[in-house]
Amino acid sequence: MKRIFVIAIFLLINAVLFPQQHLFETILRMKDSVKFENIVSHITNLQYAGGYYSRVNFTPGNDSAFVYLRDQFQLLTKNGTVTIDTFYISSATPPLNTQPLFNVTATIKGTEDSSKYYLIGAHYDASASRMGSTVWNQQWRTLKAPGADDNASGVAALLEMIRILSDTSNGYRPLYTLKLTAFGAEETGPAYSSNHHGSKYMAARASENGQHLQGMISFDMVGYNNNYLFTSVVSNSASSFLANNLREANTLFDVGLLMGSLVSSSATYSDHQSFWDAGYQALLVIENAPPWNNGPFYTANPYYHTSSDTLETLNLNLIRSVTQLNLTALAAFGSHLSTDIRDVKKGPASYELIEIYPNPFNGQAKIRFSVKNDGVVNLKVFSVTGNEVFSEMVEITSGLNEIPLSGENFSSGVYLVSLSGRDFALKSKFILLK
Repeated sequence: MKRIFVIAIFLLINAVLFPQQHLFETILRMKDSVKFENIVSHITNLQYAGGYYSRVNFTPGNDSAFVYLRDQFQLLTKNGTVTIDTFYISSATPPLNTQPLFNVTATIKGTEDSSKYYLIGAHYDASASRMGSTVWNQQWRTLKAPGADDNASGVAALLEMIRILSDTSNGYRPLYTLKLTAFGAEETGPAYSSNHHGSKYMAARASENGQHLQGMISFDMVGYNNNYLFTSVVSNSASSFLANNLREANTLFDVGLLMGSLVSSSATYSDHQSFWDAGYQALLVIENAPPWNNGPFYTANPYYHTSSDTLETLNLNLIRSVTQLNLTALAAFGSHLSTDIRDVKKGPASYELIEIYPNPFNGQAKIRFSVKNDGVVNLKVFSVTGNEVFSEMVEITSGLNEIPLSGENFSSGVYLVSLSGRDFALKSKFILLK
């Protein structure tokens, strides 16, 4: 008993004296607690949707999905509250314009300034519009639209985040409030015009009420990629802070994703648009930007918005990694960790490869890292097959350093960067696109 008491006192003192280090370790444990089986279970239940295999708006399957989400939010939210927004699509064909639709939100109240909050959301409705316009327009009420990737994948990630973030046994309490929302009516349908209805409703209420939303992340289609653990982050120029910290979370917490970036105010194909339009910082996390285009690390998903968008087509390792990325980033945002992201991993007397930025890049990039002593580092670049393609000795100083990296003499692909000194060795990956 005495030994247990001493250990408890030690842990308490450590948390008080080194709060950022303690918080980092807490978030790292939370990242590792993301479970495959929970993600699979949620996707299965959502694509099944009460036996209808559809979550198209104004259908019994969408109603069943809402009931499932309401019940899961209430079950999983251990430290927080669950609220439901009711909204209508005024442009819908009567009498559908009077039929209610819903957002479901879990709120974890901040301990320091609860009026400031971060929001992460994913839409739960589905579409089968790519089955052909005639079929879709005539059969939308009964057509199968399981929507495993678009967007049961994002909603499953959201539910797993709620489970972990709201569980007080993890030892995590945010300083700012966290809101996690399943949005209704993101997709366009034959019975109504326009899209993003649930997020528009929420963004408009936030703006009208002067709410202090610090940033928003939209999960949409995060599970299709057979070959790579790759995801894209879409931002506008006003949201660069959020995007940079999302990338830093990938490095800081060793998530291991290859990450693409798109900065474009015209990339408005998900719920983040609603918050851009309301004047807030917002990001879209998606498997590729846009998902109907091929890329060096992505083949366009042939199944989304069809009756074949099922669990069997997804890369579950990718969904787990994307869940971990957004879990760690949101936990850091809500706890001020992102403002000290360079100093927390191993303390001030440490070495840490922070990031290669931008990543991917097609011209020049920068390698940012910190060391405790002046000296010389050996910078090497290797291909994915292990061949050394570049080597250079670079003088550095203690603290934060930046080394320029040119892709002029490299071909497109994935590369490993190695930095080594007298008593340290650091590694990271980058993607070169030409």
